[in-house]
Amino acid sequence: MAIFLIFMVCFPHTGVVIVDDVWLYDAAIHRTHVLNTGDIVQITGYRGDTTQVRYHNTVGTLLKSVLIDLRDGISEAKLFVFARGYYDSGEYMKSASLFNIFIQHYAPSSYLLEVLYYYGLSLEEIAKYTDNTDTIKSIIYNEKSKQWYYTGDVYEKIVEKFSESIFAPQAAYRLITIFRTKHLPWNGSLQVIHEELNMWQEYIVTYENTEERVFALLEIGYLERVLFEITKNKQYKKDAQAVFEEIMRDYPNTIYAAQAEVHLDELKKGEAIYFY
Repeated sequence: MAIFLIFMVCFPHTGVVIVDDVWLYDAAIHRTHVLNTGDIVQITGYRGDTTQVRYHNTVGTLLKSVLIDLRDGISEAKLFVFARGYYDSGEYMKSASLFNIFIQHYAPSSYLLEVLYYYGLSLEEIAKYTDNTDTIKSIIYNEKSKQWYYTGDVYEKIVEKFSESIFAPQAAYRLITIFRTKHLPWNGSLQVIHEELNMWQEYIVTYENTEERVFALLEIGYLERVLFEITKNKQYKKDAQAVFEEIMRDYPNTIYAAQAEVHLDELKKGEAIYFY
């Protein structure tokens, strides 16, 4: 037993770098690596406020403050805090990297659902605003609209495996918005618009008592307006008006009621909103 315990103490384990531009210098071979957020290192020991690490074939010393020891008891919470902090500050590549590491190391976890959801949000933002999206398999290119978009695989996992969680309606909402991004521009395609409309209508039934219901109603009203403008079928106009009136009735004195009121005014004046 004593031999086994010594082996466990001496056996190297891993850590994750949580900041950018960390220089690791190996004096023996005069080699330097610049480490960034999400890089995984092998921890070989501690000395004061420093950590001895190995990265590929480079051995050196880092400050303890620049990495999280994944074997540390607080590491699960700490990694979540750093990942979420990067998301909240708009540093989506960093948040995605740390969320992904969390998923790989700490599933199952009491934080897993929120981690999955914000990992998906991070990937959506990366698809919008970065140029190196081709390195992420779940981000693909829409040739018609000339834009990158995230496929939503994490959201699908939440909806399928955690359907009763508070994040399921949010994930389902994101999936429908991704469907729209995937199929833009509509180019007057009634089939695609009807398909999305059906998704929103099913959504408000499935998630009737959630905060997201009003967002889905606004989308339904919007699509009914689009269908009216394309087809000139007045039934779509009536359906749109009914939805916006429902929003004003069920969500009075809110921004959603105000948005519905604007929609109704535009319908009355014959203003167009369809640009696809």
